[in-house]
Amino acid sequence: MARTPEEWLPVLAKRLDAEYPRIARLRRYATGDSDLPEMGKNLKASWQAFQKKARTDFGGLAVSALGNRIRYNGIAIGGDQKHPALPVARRIARDNRLATQFKMAVKDYLTTSYGYLFVSSNAGEAIITREEPEMFYAATDAVRPWKAIATLKVWRNEEAGKDYAKVVVPGRAAVFSRPSKNVNGVKVFGAYSEDWTLESEQEYDGDVPCVVLRRDDRMGLFEPHMDVIDRINLGKLQRLVTTALQAFRQRALKSNPNSDGVPDKDADGNDIDYRAMFEPAPGAMWELPEGLDIWESQQTDIRPMLEAEKADARDFAAVSRTPVSVFTPESANQSAEGAAAAKEQHVALAEDEIDNIKPALAVLMVYALRVQGIELGEDETLDVLFVPADRVSLTEKYDAASKAKAAGESWDSIARNILGYSPEQIRQDALARAEEQLLLTALIGAPNGGTNPGAPA
Repeated sequence: MARTPEEWLPVLAKRLDAEYPRIARLRRYATGDSDLPEMGKNLKASWQAFQKKARTDFGGLAVSALGNRIRYNGIAIGGDQKHPALPVARRIARDNRLATQFKMAVKDYLTTSYGYLFVSSNAGEAIITREEPEMFYAATDAVRPWKAIATLKVWRNEEAGKDYAKVVVPGRAAVFSRPSKNVNGVKVFGAYSEDWTLESEQEYDGDVPCVVLRRDDRMGLFEPHMDVIDRINLGKLQRLVTTALQAFRQRALKSNPNSDGVPDKDADGNDIDYRAMFEPAPGAMWELPEGLDIWESQQTDIRPMLEAEKADARDFAAVSRTPVSVFTPESANQSAEGAAAAKEQHVALAEDEIDNIKPALAVLMVYALRVQGIELGEDETLDVLFVPADRVSLTEKYDAASKAKAAGESWDSIARNILGYSPEQIRQDALARAEEQLLLTALIGAPNGGTNPGAPA
């Protein structure tokens, strides 16, 4: 098994190259750039431009809808709100915009099945970065899939004309470089190469400071259902083609069966140009010869096509466990019971994803604290908190809070378990309530009923 950065480099490079086509295609489907329907080798650019209008970003909508229910909400250590490491952990989260970094990693995770967060050091300060799966790969522990045992990051410096690869293994990090173009002046693509040369290396203490968010089935959220997206786009293309063709209704001259048909020559023996004669124009009046009539094509009813698109959207909503209202906002034909059932499935999926990624984020913060010289004890458990997946919007939160209060639940429990307040928010709220109570007490005991505490009695 590989041990050194030099040994890991070709192994990780091959794996990154093998994953790249799949990840790149999933990324396109999550950004509205899915495969064009009815694609061929010799299609003209005009037809391809028309095809692009038939695509809808169903993959991106599904990822965004689920990602909005997976929200970072703070850090706790062993339930002790006065733990000395908490201020440091919260400062690390604030300075690194952890909520934003985490949101981007979750989007990668839901889209490509992988999300990466890496901890580095800058003058003793912990730096947390999200790494793109297109340019980063991590080999993981077989028992703890969120724990990286070796990582590879590649990037290109256009100004220097070089590619770089950084390999990190336990206790050692090394940077390799190669020319970004071959001997023929053609740019090199792919991480695997025999041209890498060692540029620098350094040693450090501890494990590889990287955590991996990996979906259990190693597939993106919509990856098993990309055929459904293709089917939706094909149906939309057919509708657009039908609509476009109807903008040019066909006309024809129709002769009476008892007549001699449409003459080719006029009375002087000249050819008759019927196109010029019957050129359409506003207010044009045509005098037809006896026995002739004009036939005009009729419009095709596109309503069945529209209903088929909605049916396909409902199919995609069902297989991706996403509320259909995300794809068809009017939800005209959806019952309240159906909407509630769809939301329950969506919330359950979000909770499953949160359970899957929580261990990785806890390890991430442990790595970040180590950079700043803080080592937690064996009985001190760090926990990363999330907003409750079933109560993301204010309406959902306060509806549940009012019901919990009516049932007699304490305010601290409501704030923590229902409103999803972070420990910092709960502490600040307690201080604000205490100040309000003191002010109210002072006003009640003031002269003139408290309207003007400074006025004489």
